[in-house]
Amino acid sequence: GVGCLADIGCYGLDMALNSVGYRRPVTVSAYASDHFGKNPKYFKGDFSVDDFTCALIRFEDGLVLDFRMSWAMHMDTMGDTLFLGTDAGLKVKSPHPELNWGGAWDGSIGDVYLYSDICGNQTETKIPLKTTAKGDNFARKCRDFCDAILTDGPSPIPWQEILYNQAIIDGIIRSSELKREVEVVIPEIEI
Repeated sequence: GVGCLADIGCYGLDMALNSVGYRRPVTVSAYASDHFGKNPKYFKGDFSVDDFTCALIRFEDGLVLDFRMSWAMHMDTMGDTLFLGTDAGLKVKSPHPELNWGGAWDGSIGDVYLYSDICGNQTETKIPLKTTAKGDNFARKCRDFCDAILTDGPSPIPWQEILYNQAIIDGIIRSSELKREVEVVIPEIEI
């Protein structure tokens, strides 16, 4: 089965893909483990899913995504989300580092910083975020989806984005099982 990758990893992957414009993936090289789930010191019972997954995802335009997800580890967080560009970088902080929880999967992000050079010096600029009431993001996503169904309107999330996300997850699963890089298969769908 699939654990943290499918449970919470799909949201982190969606955030990263959305941030770079949902580019077409071509290959994945991945690793998954279930150390904590299979170790009776941490869990007693039947456990058949990953508790840690990492992947190197390559896109057709040369972009590379270093993806990591875990729900059991000896660490407080997997770290900040980083976008490393040739002219600037972006850091998305964890929203609740004191809780060891929270992130793209619950609709929240922490502070966002832009790093760039100005006059030969690296600068850090905090990007102001639109504030919403607590819990509002998740409720709004659900409401948009329900409204689309009730009005026979377009999905608030384009199906192509969902397809890319799931094709990458499929590639991660296959690569970790085969212990080698695999091609990401995007099925052709006619509408």
